[in-house]
Amino acid sequence: MQSRRSLLSIITVFVLGALLFVSCSTEDGETGPAGPAGPAGPQGAQGDQGPQGEQGDPGTANVIFSGWIDSEFDANIIATSSSFSIDAPDLTEAILNEGVVLVYGRSFPAPITDDTDVFPLPMVFGAARQQSYYFRVEQATQLDIVVAANEEGDPVGSPFFAEFRYVLIPGGQPATDPVSKSYIDFSKLSYQQLIDMFAIPE
Repeated sequence: MQSRRSLLSIITVFVLGALLFVSCSTEDGETGPAGPAGPAGPQGAQGDQGPQGEQGDPGTANVIFSGWIDSEFDANIIATSSSFSIDAPDLTEAILNEGVVLVYGRSFPAPITDDTDVFPLPMVFGAARQQSYYFRVEQATQLDIVVAANEEGDPVGSPFFAEFRYVLIPGGQPATDPVSKSYIDFSKLSYQQLIDMFAIPE
């Protein structure tokens, strides 16, 4: 009888040990939800600035312009024509061959309103004035401004323009209108359109 109880005790201890072993096994459970993201780490120091790139070829945006230059014409020109020269050190052979040269004249202020008018050269005035203005380039770095009477043999008289200025547009990629995509003929632009396009100060 006692031996049976001893055997039963051994079996009970064995079963309890097996159950304890199974319940303590290392089998993985289900993966839990991800935790919140941690704060961002400190930003690294900014690197050194790279070397400057090579300068591009000159294009139509590299415009050269003068200030307003006083006329050297006499107040009353008794000859049939007259001229004077303007120094233009940036007027190179390359611009003469491939670029655009524009010259404008600005009138004397009106007696009452003090208004002035700007016209491109060449410019021909009819009616009472009968004068023609144009410019010529016989060599680089110099512009010649010329006025002549429209009627042969007549004196020029009082000049209309008090000041002149030039605008030089180097050759390069042809400029195109951003809307029509057509080639821009700068000689057809008004003075106001030109200075607006290239942000030329008055």
